[in-house]
Amino acid sequence: MRLMQTCIWWFVLLGTLKAQEEAHLPEYLVFMKQFAVHIQLSEPSGIMIWTRNSPLIEMFGLELYVGRNNQNHREPSWDRELLVNTTAIVDGKFLIRDDNMVVEKGEIVRYRFSVLHKKTLHHSNFRRIIVTDHLFYRPKNNYCFSQCLVNEQEQLQEEIAHMKSILEEKIMQCVGSQTSKYLFFPLENAAKLVSDSELYVKYRLWHVDALKPLVNNVVTTYLAHNGVGFEMYTLIDKFKVLELGEGYLDVVDFDSVM
Repeated sequence: MRLMQTCIWWFVLLGTLKAQEEAHLPEYLVFMKQFAVHIQLSEPSGIMIWTRNSPLIEMFGLELYVGRNNQNHREPSWDRELLVNTTAIVDGKFLIRDDNMVVEKGEIVRYRFSVLHKKTLHHSNFRRIIVTDHLFYRPKNNYCFSQCLVNEQEQLQEEIAHMKSILEEKIMQCVGSQTSKYLFFPLENAAKLVSDSELYVKYRLWHVDALKPLVNNVVTTYLAHNGVGFEMYTLIDKFKVLELGEGYLDVVDFDSVM
């Protein structure tokens, strides 16, 4: 019993210390702590940096330098750099890559990332990592790996787009041209409770794992006195939200409430 009480006391103490630590951090650093950034290297050249897609990120930026320790100077000689911003999402990630950058084991990577949220640009603190084996991606059969992977992904995306187009046509034949791509979150006094309709919709979708890939397929949003409406990119996207969100979201088909 005393052991259990001691464990509980330690958990409470650790939680309190963590809360106190974050309370003393600047607000922008508390905001940036929720984003995890990953780095992966390739041989003989290539670097990829990414973070998971989030409705809080409008743009992801990177300031990265690579160098090697210099015995004559306290600071490494930074002879390579990568300064990139992106708004593109690849496979659910904000991805930055440079296939020509050479990074070798034992070198030092210094970087910080930035996030644009509600027209405000937030920067993380600079971080340094020493390049070790675990940063390198080494597939067992890396013959033409990167190029083949890119080609396969492009072909797959083309096939998916083609299938979506066919399904859209079939759906329109079944349900008729009066069907819209609109959905609706019922919410009384929505105009008073919701300040940003787009963020509200994307936040709701983001918290259902199966719907995360559809967050950026929200085309338009609007506020009504009794809820928040939004339009999806395709009819298939709309039906996915209705089907996969059942039991998780109180979303309704806008056409059914007209």
